[in-house]
This record gives sequence, C-alpha cells and structure tokens, in this order.
Amino acid sequence: MQTTSPSSWLWQSIAILLLTLTLLLSTPLSHSSHNTPALAHAQPPAFTDTPRNRIFFWKVTYSTLAPDGVTRPVILVNEKYPGPKIEVNRGDYVTVIVENALDVPTSFHWHGMTMRGDPWYDGVPGMNQCPIPAGTNFTYAFGTDDVVGTHWWHAHFENQYIDGLVGAIIIRDPPATNPFLHAYDEERNVILTDWYHQATGPLLQTYMSPASNGHEPVPNSGLINGKGTFNCKNVIPADLPCTPTNDRAIFHVLPNRRYRLRIINTAAASSFLFSIDGHQLLVIEADGTDLNPFMVDSLPINTGQRYSVIVVTNQEVANYWMRAEIGMDCLPPGVNNLDPIVLGEVRYAGAGVAPPTSVGRWVPKPPVKGQEPEKNPAFAAACQDLDLFALHPLKPVPILEPITNSYDVKMTFKRNPKDNIVRGYLNDITFEGDAWNPTIVQNLNEGATYTVAEHVMRLDRRDAVVQIILNNPKGGEHPFHLHGHTFQIIAQGQGVYEEGKTPINSINPLRRDTATVPKDGFTVIRFKVDNPGVWSLHCHIEWHVTTGLVMQFLELPDELRAMGIPKHVGKLCETPAPPRFKAHTGFMPAAPAAAAAFANATITTINH
Repeated sequence: MQTTSPSSWLWQSIAILLLTLTLLLSTPLSHSSHNTPALAHAQPPAFTDTPRNRIFFWKVTYSTLAPDGVTRPVILVNEKYPGPKIEVNRGDYVTVIVENALDVPTSFHWHGMTMRGDPWYDGVPGMNQCPIPAGTNFTYAFGTDDVVGTHWWHAHFENQYIDGLVGAIIIRDPPATNPFLHAYDEERNVILTDWYHQATGPLLQTYMSPASNGHEPVPNSGLINGKGTFNCKNVIPADLPCTPTNDRAIFHVLPNRRYRLRIINTAAASSFLFSIDGHQLLVIEADGTDLNPFMVDSLPINTGQRYSVIVVTNQEVANYWMRAEIGMDCLPPGVNNLDPIVLGEVRYAGAGVAPPTSVGRWVPKPPVKGQEPEKNPAFAAACQDLDLFALHPLKPVPILEPITNSYDVKMTFKRNPKDNIVRGYLNDITFEGDAWNPTIVQNLNEGATYTVAEHVMRLDRRDAVVQIILNNPKGGEHPFHLHGHTFQIIAQGQGVYEEGKTPINSINPLRRDTATVPKDGFTVIRFKVDNPGVWSLHCHIEWHVTTGLVMQFLELPDELRAMGIPKHVGKLCETPAPPRFKAHTGFMPAAPAAAAAFANATITTINH
C-alpha cells in the first residue's frame, strides 16, 4: 500500500512533545532507595565557528583476543576491539594516518561517508585505491560537509574486518540544525557483531573450495561492544583454548532519563533482533538519515546498517537484559554450535550489580552441543528491514524522477565451471577485480576498457537518476550497500517487482545506504549521478563479497579523470602484490609470533 506523510516539521514537533511528556509523566514503580538527579540535557562536543582537522593515528597489528572466552588470533587497530572511535562535528576534516605493521596489505573503508571530492579514499582495492603495503604508512583524509549521524569503518582488503578491524564513526550535527538536540539526555554506542572462533584465513580456505557447496562459515557467538560469553563445553574443536567468562557489556543508566543508543551492526553475516527487556525503542535515525520518530518493541538490523533509538528509563529500578538475537533463519541451515541469544546488561543506578532476571518476549531452551539451537518463531520477519512504509525522513526529499538509467540486477549462486567453486553472480557475472590495478587508475586513460569480470557500469550524465532493481529469486536475504551515495528505497517486498504495478514508496521515501533484499523478493533503489568516483554496490555479507556478489559504478568518468589522483595514492600501486598472494584463498601472513597463529589455526569444515 502507498502512504502519505504529514508535514515533516509537524511530525517533528509532535514526536518530541510526546517523548518529553512520556518522560515527565512516567512514574517509576520503585524509586524509594534512590534520589533521582535533576534532569540535564547532555551537550554535544564543542562546536567551533570554523571546521577543524581532526587527526587520528592508527597502528594495525596482529594480536590475540578472547572476547567470549575462546582465545583466537585477531588483527587490531591500536590494540583495541572494537577499534578506535572517530567522533567529529559535521564540517570537520578527518585525517587518519595508518601504520600497517602487518606483513600483508590492508585498506580501510568509511562506511556511510560519501567521500564527495575525495573518491580515492573510499578504501576499496581494485576500485579506488591499491592496498596499503605491509610495513608502510598511508594517510586517509576526507570531509564531512554533507554527512551526519551514525556510521562505521572497517577493513576492505580480503576479509580482514572479520578478524577485528571495525569501529564507529559519529558525525555530530551542529546544535542549530540538530532536530533531536533536546530529545535525549545522554547517548551510548552499541556495536553488534557475530564472532568466529577461528581466524578468517582457514575459514576462507574451506569456504572457497568445492567442498563447501557454497555454504559460508557460520559464527560461533555474538558480541555487544566486543564482549560476550560462550559455554566452553560446546567449543568445536574441543582443544580450542577457552576460559569461562561472564564479561558482558554493561550500560549504566539513571532513572527517568532519555538515552540515545547508536546501534551499529558490524557483523560478517548475521542479522540481529535488538531489544531491551521492559523498554520500548523510539527509532529516530537510519544510516545517517533522521526519521519521523517510530516506536518499536524490537529492532531488526542487518549487517552494515545503523539505527539510533531513544530509550526512556522509566521502569522499576532494577537491571535488565539488552538482547541482540542472531537470526537463525538468516544463516545457512545446519547451524549447531551457536548460542543465538547475545546479552548485555542495562543497570539502573541503585539496583546493585546482580545479573538481570528480566524475561524476554521469547525464551528458548538452552543450546545443546551438536544440536541446532531452537529458533525464534517471530524472527522470520526480522531477517527483513523495518516496514518501509512506516519510515520517512524528517527532512523530506521528493522521489527522484524521471528515471534515466535503469538496471535490473539478478543475484544467483552457482558452481563456476573454471574451479568448481560455488560463487555469487550478479546478472551472471561473478566479480573479479585486480587490487593492484584499480578502476580509478585505469580511468586516467580516456580509452580504458574493462573486463566483464570487473563488472563496471558507466554513468556519464550528471544529474541522471539511476534505478536499480535488486532481484533475489532464490536463497536467503542479502543486505546490499552502495558506496558514495545515500539512496532512496522505492519498493521492497516478496515476489517480482513490476514497474507500474507494484506499490512504491513515492512520498518522502526512506534514504539510507544499506538495504536488505528479502528472501525470494526484491528491493528497488534510486540515486542521483552527482558524485564523481568509483562506487561499489555489493552484498554486505562479507563472505558473499569474497565469492563475487559485487559490481561497480564508474560515475562521471570524465570529471573524475580531470580531478586526477593524489601522488601518495598513486604511489600505492608502485608496490606489486606479494609473491604468495592469491585472491580469496585465505591469504596467510608469513611472520612468526602472533602472525603465525593465523597460519597455524585449525581448519574446520562446517556442517550444513
């Protein structure tokens, strides 16, 4: 069905008024043992009259970590997991100086940043840069004039981000233009991820072989802000080092306050259903776009997506479970070594430190080693996004039209006759790029041509409107992410999209950068051609990126060529690929010590 949206400013005023009344009129059930402090509005970081250059120094190293009790090798920035937060004000310039102390290349993508005017810093080897060679430094630098909200960064070379290279990016709106400045008192970041007990290299070797039958590795647990628990009795293989832990993420709150939670799904493959026992969630942001507020009990969030919600702490003074339930129906069949219920603690001041006793909306049986966990019957719909027709941006933008470039993109998985490996295909093309010969460099030659496997789509006309119909006729859900743009979601649903017949979201359509293509369904997006660069469109299930579910848009190639490329970016391509490098086969480090842990990690075949 189609819907219409009332005046944006009317919606904003009503929503904030209702939110304030909810807080002021709510009566906690038991506050006798705690004096509630006076309500105070949290102030954002100081804004200056002129933007600042915010400089961050990163060192990328091997390490080991046991976030859920199982020790495994990882790759970290500044020895942190999740990695360092980038938090700046809109209009600031971000400079990240990366020291690659690994013995393999790396690169970083700034998920949600449009990189307008700085396309060579988008961080995708083979598209807009060559990888950062081992033992060298590289500087990323980009503006934030047209970006605000909750975003994240992650490695974009091979599958390194699964091994620990992720972190939050928060771009704050100036007080004069922040519509929710007085709608909440404090805020917290909530970073969700799935977690694997083995290094990615061995898992990748198994996955990219005929024996896997295309079933990607499945996670062993989930983490909230880098913390979780796992029953050591269920470890497979049994000799993996495991120390029982109850070290969960803890969120300390005061009664009768309003908290903005910035929720980021940094998983490799998992969709989550997020909730807090006894509390509702007021959704106010999706992927950097402020929304007309929308109340939910639980929040489905797929990999790559971000939401902001406001939670009012108006319940009895006690401790409550924060839940991030992994969607079993969104993973390959036969998962038998995963506890899908990931927990954090919301602790009210005055409630003590005892673990919560709150009960969720669904209580599963405890997982048993070797058996598939019980599935939440309500989760099938949570593998999809929130109702498209219920979400509208606070700042309305008319639907982009008329359509000048339309692409019907069909995704399939099938065995590649060259190597007998099951790979992902978009319109019967499985992506194969050359990390050391990126499209942005090739484009410097006006007569450049590209191989079919590079899957380059040229967009030559400025201000053209591109429509992409993402068709998913078979298989599970796929969260698709477009670099360089925030797109409008025009339609989403089951079956086949029919132009002119399928209902569309034509009034103030949702704008975001990562949208789920439903199982046996479709998602239709539109964006305007106005950002010269090379932009990837890909499934954000990281294993599916590896297997080829990727295409790229070469946008305004003549304008891009005239911009040139900074010398230090081009210099990356002077270092050839390491002699032992072979793409997507578990590229292994050669150095001893921590790096050797990757090379010696056990390879386990996942049963599906």
